[in-house]
Amino acid sequence: MKAIALVSSLLMLAALACGQVYYTNNVTRAEAITVASKLKVGMWEENASKILSTNGLKNAMGVGAVTGWDRCYGLSDGTSLHLDYRAREIARDGRWGGNGVLQRAFIQSNGVNIVFITLTNAP
Repeated sequence: MKAIALVSSLLMLAALACGQVYYTNNVTRAEAITVASKLKVGMWEENASKILSTNGLKNAMGVGAVTGWDRCYGLSDGTSLHLDYRAREIARDGRWGGNGVLQRAFIQSNGVNIVFITLTNAP
């Protein structure tokens, strides 16, 4: 009985460890600010992602809901670039993502916004 409990505990710990993988991008904070400052308020998420991807920001994590979300890009110094999107349309099938409009960008460290990035006006 103890062996079964031990094996199940180990499997659960392994699953939790695998689920917590977050890849950073090999991009400095200064480089991320330079790239993000080229983005425009109102830019579609797909277009912003293409620009970021060509500049080394490929690994992102999305957090949010159907009406708005953040895309977080881990940076080489442990901070993260956050892009704040609102939905340009509410999906009727319950899914979200890939249909956002960029609102703002900032750099965050340990949950604190440390740099607010000025975006150009609407595209």
